[in-house]
Amino acid sequence: MKEIAKQFLDRQIDRRTFVSRVAQVGVGASAASSLAGSLSASGQVGGAAPGRVLRGQTGGELMAEFLVDWKVPYVFGLGGSEEVGFLDALVDRLSLQYVQSLHEGSVMSMADGYARASGQTAIMNLHSVAGAGYALAPMVNAFKDRTPVVVTVGRQATGLRGTNAFLEAVNLHQLPRDYTRWTWDVMNAGTIPEVLRRAFLLARVPPGGPTFVTFSKDLWETPVEQAEIVPRSRSEVELSLEPDPDQVAEAARMLAEAEFPIIVVGREMVRYGGADEIMAIADLLGAPVFLDLQTSHAGVPFPTTHPHYSGMFMFDRDYRQDFDLYWSVGGTMFAFGGRPSASPVPPGAKVIHTGVDAEEIGRSYPVDLAMLADVRKAAAGVLAELRKRTLSPIAVDDRRRTVQAYAQARRQRLDDAAAARWNDSPISTARLTKELNAKMADDAIVVSELITSEEYLPAYMDVSTGTARRVNYTSSGGVLGWGVAAGVGAKIGRPDRQVVALVGDGSLQFGIQALWSATRYEVPLGVVVYNNGGDQANRKFLHLYGKRAAATGKYIGANLQGPDIDNVALCKGYGVEAERVDDPAELGGALDRCFEATSNGRPYLVDVRLARRLGGADSTWYDRFSIAKGEPRMT
Repeated sequence: MKEIAKQFLDRQIDRRTFVSRVAQVGVGASAASSLAGSLSASGQVGGAAPGRVLRGQTGGELMAEFLVDWKVPYVFGLGGSEEVGFLDALVDRLSLQYVQSLHEGSVMSMADGYARASGQTAIMNLHSVAGAGYALAPMVNAFKDRTPVVVTVGRQATGLRGTNAFLEAVNLHQLPRDYTRWTWDVMNAGTIPEVLRRAFLLARVPPGGPTFVTFSKDLWETPVEQAEIVPRSRSEVELSLEPDPDQVAEAARMLAEAEFPIIVVGREMVRYGGADEIMAIADLLGAPVFLDLQTSHAGVPFPTTHPHYSGMFMFDRDYRQDFDLYWSVGGTMFAFGGRPSASPVPPGAKVIHTGVDAEEIGRSYPVDLAMLADVRKAAAGVLAELRKRTLSPIAVDDRRRTVQAYAQARRQRLDDAAAARWNDSPISTARLTKELNAKMADDAIVVSELITSEEYLPAYMDVSTGTARRVNYTSSGGVLGWGVAAGVGAKIGRPDRQVVALVGDGSLQFGIQALWSATRYEVPLGVVVYNNGGDQANRKFLHLYGKRAAATGKYIGANLQGPDIDNVALCKGYGVEAERVDDPAELGGALDRCFEATSNGRPYLVDVRLARRLGGADSTWYDRFSIAKGEPRMT
């Protein structure tokens, strides 16, 4: 659908063709028409719209004025020589705050975190092919999680195109093509406001994601005779996919007639919401609610304290294997690690898949009903239809007892497991997560990059059913270094909320430089390091491989000790207070000091030394050799 929207905005197709093509990918006629109206709201498609006309401004000044008009408060960036025309335009425009970091990957991740927490499209500014290349990896994260970010990149002057000049790449605008919603190379300075308008619009077109625009440096520096900025009020309007009424009614019928339906919520609910509606549906049907596997890496969109919350599908479903209806609400349908060898859905069970991403629905698993729609609006429609029906109170009560009994037993098993290792030293992962849960604010924003410990969050972190709910953001792209920077961006986006970044010790080293930005801009972010002294994921998979590494205990590339990294000293170098915790009895006090510091406006890091888990945990071996001594790898 992104290509269809792009063609419409680029005036390659008219409104009728747009509606027709969108309908072909499963969008209802009314939703398609609404979407067309949203995209053309500025009047730039099919007619002129009144806006502010500027004369004699450089391309860089036009870009700055566009951002001022659109009330964009922050530009996340790390510019250079090609971007001077834009950077210079920011000097006297005090409403535009330039958030700098020490690495383009951190810039991208900060913009990602800001967009998620604030709900606004973020914009970032990078330096040439070098900056774009460094930012490409975390751009994958933003693309996978459908985060709206406008990425702008400077490049050599137009006269140097195709000359193999320094920092020039002929097809720079195509570099991230597979991980963006839209790419564009600006070739006329007068078009800069219109190109930015399109970039902001397309970043939010469902399912959303990064857009990427390149600017030749001379276009930022050259005066433009006349250009127009279309107001944001006439450009960025509500973009949503209304559910088809017939599909809503059919989904409600299938749910009502099922003997044992289950609901599995996915990552789209992190952005679009729908938890209240799904809670009401679960209560009405007596149905369990699971997180799908991908969602465990994209956040926790459903209250974990709800009596029908049943954990992660395929991990926590030992109580019932004979469900006859599977409803995926904004999920990925088993695509996390490839399609499973055995079907997770029983033979004969019906499948409903609801979401805004036409490319995702039915891609990895066949479905009986595909609902291409906003997940919250679809859930609201299904709820309204279910309330019109007469449900069997006996069947509902029986399901409710079964589900709630399992949920209670599951919680008790988790608590018992944590209690059994409560006083262990090194500290257990369960204890750290439970103590964090007890000490964090009820409405904290949690940004997590824990990799092998990610499952502990939905297990031990309470997302309440009240109005002051915690929010959990994680990254499903698999590119490390996101967590700390995304935490900085999230706190900038929501300064009124406590923000806590949870990262592994390996992940921290990919993005620790973001702490410099936290100090410079006085961003009171709390960081807790789940430190097991090694790349646990690498060791886990080498162990599961079951060959020489598992037999010898020699896990190549899976130990970060030797030397042990002094995270406290690194933090001091960035101006961030920090402490290390080895004793479980000192954990609570350290977390208290962390949250006291952040409440007083200072960033703070707690480095918690955890027990190793998973296969080969007892191994301390690593591949040592000495260049200085000329010694080969030791046996």
